Amino acid sequence: MDWVALLDDHHIPYVTRGPNTKKGEVSVKCPYCGEDDPSEHLGINLTAENWGCHRSAEHRGHSPSRLIAALLGCSSAQAKLIAAQYSKADPETFDQAVAVLTGISEPLKAAKGHSELTLPDDFRAIKRKGTTARFWNYLESRGFDDVADLCFQYDLKCALTGDYKDRIIIPFYERNKLIGWTGRAIQTPINAPRYLSSSGAVKHTVFNADALRDGGKLLFIVEGPFDALKLDYYGEPSGSRATCVFGTSMSIDQLGLLSRLRHRFKKVVILFDTDAIEASFSAVDWLHASNVVVGQLPDGVKDPGELLSDGIDDLINTYR
Repeated sequence: MDWVALLDDHHIPYVTRGPNTKKGEVSVKCPYCGEDDPSEHLGINLTAENWGCHRSAEHRGHSPSRLIAALLGCSSAQAKLIAAQYSKADPETFDQAVAVLTGISEPLKAAKGHSELTLPDDFRAIKRKGTTARFWNYLESRGFDDVADLCFQYDLKCALTGDYKDRIIIPFYERNKLIGWTGRAIQTPINAPRYLSSSGAVKHTVFNADALRDGGKLLFIVEGPFDALKLDYYGEPSGSRATCVFGTSMSIDQLGLLSRLRHRFKKVVILFDTDAIEASFSAVDWLHASNVVVGQLPDGVKDPGELLSDGIDDLINTYR
């Protein structure tokens, strides 16, 4: 459990030495004593899962999530997720996530790690003329005025045949390794989803993860890849970035990644579609940080992907 990172990320003052701090500990004001604690009387062991207050024997324990709930004022379920995010190894599978949330000491065996991927050979570059022109035209119809630059910046491809036929391919990278991709249909599919992903691995990351590590003034978290493409492409010159979580729910991996990234931005705005306001507030609760807020789209706009460049500038100025 990386207590120092958690305390730093949540701006909780602590000391590393002093009369109440043993070697290998950090000390914070005891959240159970409250204002009665004149200094940092609660010590947290950095190598063993125990903590305790020097003022009261009742304020001691071995559960990181219990102390996190007291320090952050969050629910027990939220505290367990936060503890998982700062543990030595984040949960990688559904079974591990269940183990974290239910307190099972021996989670089921983890699935094997993702093998290194490459984009299939039949994914094609998007060009203005020729057989891929319809994909170019679709991107222009969605409000992108420099399709060539957009495709270069985000490595967009298209598929003329196969499982992803008639879809624009949006790859997802993390630490320069391909994690997966999703294909966005350029026509309304009859018996298929609008987005078709390579695997469930996309829920282990977020769109644009590598670029987000550089930080900035403003980070928008939206639902879908096209929403993120639009906000990120037109917002990046002014220090605004965007990502998506592929829906309105966030996996443990996504929560952990965004929790580590959000302190690199002055403000983080949850900007889900207009019909997902409840999910927006839930996302704020899960990330549990003072710089994370719920955003609001302009009247008459259903999702961020509908905005044009001028509307995006106005949106950025609203939350900057």
